[in-house]
Amino acid sequence: MHSLPCPRCGSPDTLGTFCKDCLRELHPLVRSIGPGRIILCVACERLKVQGTWKDVGLEKAIAHELQAMLTVADDATVDDVAFDVPEFERKPGIKKTAQLHLVVTGRQEEASEPYDEEYDADLAYEVTICEHCKHRDTMYYEGILQVRNEHAQVRDTIRAYLAQQERKGVHLAKETPVGQAGTDYYLSSHRAVGHLARKLHGEFGGELKVAAQHFSEDKQKGKILYRTNALLELPEYRKGEVIVRDGTHYYVLGISSTVKAENLATGAEESFAYVRGDAVRLPVLHARVASTHPLEILHPRTFEPLRARRSKFAPAELEAGGEVSVAVDGNELFLIPDTRERDVEKRVRKRVSQKRQKNEE
Repeated sequence: MHSLPCPRCGSPDTLGTFCKDCLRELHPLVRSIGPGRIILCVACERLKVQGTWKDVGLEKAIAHELQAMLTVADDATVDDVAFDVPEFERKPGIKKTAQLHLVVTGRQEEASEPYDEEYDADLAYEVTICEHCKHRDTMYYEGILQVRNEHAQVRDTIRAYLAQQERKGVHLAKETPVGQAGTDYYLSSHRAVGHLARKLHGEFGGELKVAAQHFSEDKQKGKILYRTNALLELPEYRKGEVIVRDGTHYYVLGISSTVKAENLATGAEESFAYVRGDAVRLPVLHARVASTHPLEILHPRTFEPLRARRSKFAPAELEAGGEVSVAVDGNELFLIPDTRERDVEKRVRKRVSQKRQKNEE
C-alpha cells in the first residue's frame, strides 16, 4: 500500500501524515532552545557546569548543558542529540560564544518512525582558573598521605600518579621525610589522598587507615571542607624476597591485602592474610655454585659448600662457579631468581626515564 502525499506541500516522502520538512514547521521535536554557559579552567581540564567544577571532558559537559538548554515538545520524544565539539579559545579572562550545530533524533506522534532535525544553538563560555588550580604553587593542602616502610617502587608509583593527576588540578604542596623509610605527602585534594592510598594498598599491601576531619567551611558556597589523613604502613617485605612465617620459609610472589607465596619446603603456592610482624625477612646475598650434581652452593659468609633448597622460579640451568642469589637463614640456603636481573632492569628503567626527561626539556 502506497502512502499518501503530504497534505500540506504534496511531497511523496512522508513520515506518516506529513513530510519531514512540514513536521519540522508544524510539530518540531524541540520547542525552544535556551541559553547555555560553561566555564573552562585555563590550567587544567576541569569545566564548571551548572555551578560545579567537574573533570568530565568537553563532550560530556556540553551534553549535560544541552539537557537544560533544550525544551522538547510535549508530543515528541528525543532519543539522541549529536554535535561536534567546537574550538574554544583558552586564554584567561575570555568571554565568548561558540555555535553548536545539533542533530536531534526523535519521534513525534504524527510520525511513523524516528527521524532527524537540525538546529543551531549558542553556547556562551568563559575561561578562568578553577578552585583547584588557584592553589597550585602554594602550600595549600587538603590531606596528608603518610607512607611508612617506603621503597623506590612505591615512590615511583606516587610520582607517576601525581604527574597524571596534575592535569586535574591535583598538586603536591610539600613532602616531609619521616625517619629512615617514611614520607608525608601533602596533597591539594583530599579525594586524591584517599584514592592514592587505596591504590598503593592494592598494589603493595600493608595496613591502611583513612580518616576525614572537618577543618573549615566555605561560607560563600555553604560547603563543609574536609581534610583527609591516610596512614599506609607497607609490609616489612616485598615481592621477590624470602620470609620465615610460623617456622616455614616462603618465597613471596605478590602482596596486596593477602600474601601469595611459594612454600619452599613443598613447592606449593599458598595465600595468607598479611599481618604486621608475623614474618621475618631473610637477607638475600650473592653466592657461587660449588657443584651442580648434587647442587651445592658456597655459603656467602662461611664459604662452606651446602645443599640449598630451590624455588621453582629459580634458574633451571646452573654452572659450577656461576653466581646465584640465595636467601640465608643461618646455615640454610634458599636458591631464588637472580636479584641482579631486577637491579639491571631498574637501572635501565632509570636511564630511560632520565633520557626521556632530557628530551622533554
